[in-house]
Amino acid sequence: MRPHRLRCRHLHHRRALERRARHRRRRRAGNRNPDQALTMPSTSNKMHSARRGQAGFSLIELMIALILGLIVVAAAGGVFLSNKRVYNATETLGRVQEHGRVAFELMSRDIREAGGNPCGANVRPINMMSHGNNAYWDGFNDGIAGYEGAMPGTATGTGIGQRVAGTDALELFSASGGGIRVTSHPNPSAELDVTSTADIQVGDVLLVCNVGRSFIFEVTGLPGVGTKIGHNSGAGSNCSARFTLPVPADPDDTYGCDNPDNNANSYCFTPAAGGGTCGEDSSVPAYVARATSTHWYVGNNARGGQSLYRAVLANRSDTNTPDTELSRIEVVEGVEQMQLTYLEAGETDYGDAGTVADWSRVAAVRLSIRFEGTQGALSDREIQGTDGNAINRTITHVVALRNREDLL
Repeated sequence: MRPHRLRCRHLHHRRALERRARHRRRRRAGNRNPDQALTMPSTSNKMHSARRGQAGFSLIELMIALILGLIVVAAAGGVFLSNKRVYNATETLGRVQEHGRVAFELMSRDIREAGGNPCGANVRPINMMSHGNNAYWDGFNDGIAGYEGAMPGTATGTGIGQRVAGTDALELFSASGGGIRVTSHPNPSAELDVTSTADIQVGDVLLVCNVGRSFIFEVTGLPGVGTKIGHNSGAGSNCSARFTLPVPADPDDTYGCDNPDNNANSYCFTPAAGGGTCGEDSSVPAYVARATSTHWYVGNNARGGQSLYRAVLANRSDTNTPDTELSRIEVVEGVEQMQLTYLEAGETDYGDAGTVADWSRVAAVRLSIRFEGTQGALSDREIQGTDGNAINRTITHVVALRNREDLL
């Protein structure tokens, strides 16, 4: 074969192979990611379209959203504050009612016992203490006394514990206890033999009584080992070492110091031995009780407000003398006013203290107390009512004297 023909065949073969190879390369390049060519343009178009659509919120839209949010927050805050005010008002009313319950419960106990003693309410005590120096016990037979003005033993003023001017006050007398029994008193000596002297101190004011007689005296000594009570004169306020009877000309006299001091005019709580020297004696049981005097009034407390106080006679054992100094106890706070009226036997309506003719015939007391919401843990605004003033309630309560029910 000729050389040029061989060369043509070779070239023709190579061109076919090159064409075939180039075709394969184009196909491989085209088949390397067949979806890319289809997907890329679409995704790119969407991204460009999204960028063109995301333009953001306008200023007006933002302002409207903020206003709506503020309205929702204000509404929620208003509901919360309203509920808080309702809760505080309810709590304040609860405190006012609780103060009323405590005040009336404790006052009622003392009022019911006014004029009482362990031997019977009809026994009028004879005061053996020098009433010129101890006027505090002059009203024991009345059992109760009300005051619109000055009251003995409790000063009116602006100091802590002092009584608030323009408010009523109440004084009550009674004899509590009665568990101590007299075992011997056969002569008008200055000693009582008793079963016990527990809780009794020199200077205490006691009442000894039976169903027929009753005497008030000061303890001047405890000579026995828990079995004797001294009631001598001189060392204390007793005007006599004897329990003196009223003179026949004045049987209603209740001041033993006004009567002659002699054996013939004396009283013994047990039969006199061998005829004795007692003007009168008795064989019925006799008992010793503690004489108490209680004051109820509205006073100034240490927090700048007003409270209901209960005060009792204090015994200063260092001087062995009962006096009119009172030990005060703050009962409830938030008491703005107390007005008292009294019902006498035979009357149809209650009257003020100035209209009472005979305190021994008072059978019931009507209490009218105004309680005001106290600050406590709350602020001033949280105890206010709808009128801007502190929430207050006036509560009225009527108490009958247990020892005067036969007068009703």
